[in-house]
Amino acid sequence: MLVLALWLFMPLGAQAQRPLLLAADTPNVSGTGALSLFQDGSGETDPGRVLAEAPWQPLPGELGVGYTPDTLWLKLLVVRDKSAPAEWVLNLGNALVDDVELFRQAPGGGWERSRAGENLDRAAWPLDARNAAFPLILPAGEAVTLLIRITSRNAISSAVDVWQRDAFDSFSRREMLYYGLYFGCYLLLIVLHIFFWRMTKEAQSGWYLLYVALAITIQMLTAGIPQWIFRIPGSISDPVLACSICLALIVGTKFAVLQLELASVWPRFSTAFIGTVTLLGLLFMGLVLKVGYAEGVVPAQLLSLLLVVLMTGLSVYLLLRGHRPARFFLFAFGIYYAGIGISFLRNLSVFPSNVWTVNAASLGTLIHILAMSMRLHARYDLLRRQAAEAQERAMRAVRKLNEGLEEEVAVRTADLEHEIERRKLLENELRTALETERRIKEEQRSFVAMVSHEFRTPLAIINVTAQQIALNPGAPWDEVVGRCQNLRSTVRRMSDLVDNCLASDRMDMDMPVFSPRPCNLPELLGELVQEWPEGRIEADWQGVPEGFFCDPGLVKVALRNLLANADRHAPQDETVSLRATAGADGGVRVEICNGGSPIPAEEVPRLFLKYFRGRLSQHRPGAGLGLHLVRQIAEIHDGSVWLEHGGESDRIQFSFSMPVRGLASATP
Repeated sequence: MLVLALWLFMPLGAQAQRPLLLAADTPNVSGTGALSLFQDGSGETDPGRVLAEAPWQPLPGELGVGYTPDTLWLKLLVVRDKSAPAEWVLNLGNALVDDVELFRQAPGGGWERSRAGENLDRAAWPLDARNAAFPLILPAGEAVTLLIRITSRNAISSAVDVWQRDAFDSFSRREMLYYGLYFGCYLLLIVLHIFFWRMTKEAQSGWYLLYVALAITIQMLTAGIPQWIFRIPGSISDPVLACSICLALIVGTKFAVLQLELASVWPRFSTAFIGTVTLLGLLFMGLVLKVGYAEGVVPAQLLSLLLVVLMTGLSVYLLLRGHRPARFFLFAFGIYYAGIGISFLRNLSVFPSNVWTVNAASLGTLIHILAMSMRLHARYDLLRRQAAEAQERAMRAVRKLNEGLEEEVAVRTADLEHEIERRKLLENELRTALETERRIKEEQRSFVAMVSHEFRTPLAIINVTAQQIALNPGAPWDEVVGRCQNLRSTVRRMSDLVDNCLASDRMDMDMPVFSPRPCNLPELLGELVQEWPEGRIEADWQGVPEGFFCDPGLVKVALRNLLANADRHAPQDETVSLRATAGADGGVRVEICNGGSPIPAEEVPRLFLKYFRGRLSQHRPGAGLGLHLVRQIAEIHDGSVWLEHGGESDRIQFSFSMPVRGLASATP
């Protein structure tokens, strides 16, 4: 009658909420159907204004709004029967709520306030419990309005129950016993599989251990057991839980792909699939650590739901194609996927919060883990039998091998004879290589002697000419000019020889020094022509670019060698022709022509070899390096040099070309 009277005489705006009757024969009463909800977007409304002005909405079921930045207010009207005890406990079913405040109007006005939650040190909680719980002393027969203020970065989904104090204490002890047995089985399973993994050394066993360890970690943190036992604050437990969820996303995908044996069907897709999920899992973990809990966990949970659908669809498709591992996968992972799917959808407020949705993930995980354990043991037995069969086949193969041993010895003997012949051939090749090395050394000694001779001769000329100038200071000017010209010619000869030797050493380095830069080719060609007597070189370089990318020093050495070679072999009464043109592709081509005796045909293939001097050059100065250097310089510029005409029917002509080089390709 009292409850009916309170219901009838309540204000009209509050009739949507029925009072919660606390009787002596009910150890606990669920708040389902008796709660009203107000979402405070500002988070600054005080309890008096909330009670008087808030637009309360009745909750038909348990609280479940998912992830929200709003402050939630719950209103609960309780009435204690006179026969019921005075001590009660208000308990929230979610252990991961950050801040919970209970407000109750004080007898003299104002509000009595109690506080709990992960943001508060557990020593300051009203009750030492796994979840936020508040002790209540309720008067008999009076309606008491309770206001509950909740804020959390986790998903807000929870039951609200009112317990008799003795029943709550007894329930807490039983609950911890159940949790101890539940997680004890998990730990025993992990220990057994550690020994199993060390014994088998299988990759799947290792992934399974990591898989189970993450599942246990997530369930224990979700239940709030480590936070309660070790007094871990929410600022530490929430990031650990979120990172464990992201890691479980990666490890679970890898383990699922291994169990479905997806790599045996689609190897590239399997690798790309695991890599993509790994990158996304690490990204979500970074969002958790840098931005916030919900910003990383919500997309991770949504991706998990998408992966559940995808992996289920793949397994059904493969099962229809006759892929045997898909059958067990659908059984073992289907139960697990259903459990976590229900749990995630409950966190997102799609499913209501009740005993089944709250424990769906735990039950699905337990059945799944047990099924996978049996599967791994069965797989190990299969591998052991296969190993025994393989050993038996190996023994049969050994017996068969022994039976054919004589034939094998004959084959090996023939192979040994073949190896002896091969070694003889290698000895001959080695002997030939040694002979080649000896010949090269002989060529080097000849080159040193030749260079010494080439230096002594111009030095002797310089010495004699200088003595003549010193002994005849008053000699006619024509004689002085002639002697100076002789000195100049001799110095140029020595300079060419020094340049060739230095350029040869530079080209023979493992990494030749190459320094390209913009070069004024007309100016470079003009300087080269001026090194010969006036009228000796007939030059034409119209249209040659001025900003051509090349190594000016090397190009100058190459063209000087070509001109010097032409000058040595051309008759004194004929000119040497130099013609430089720009190609259509932006490159440069230089043609050098001279008269003289034709080049013997048998010497043409050897013209660009190092130290080679033809029959026509035996009585002329030179080191046999000129044309060899020209070819190396052309190649380092990505160009080429070749003999256009050998002089049989036309003048002797060498052509030298270099392609255009941009800034990117001109890097030393």
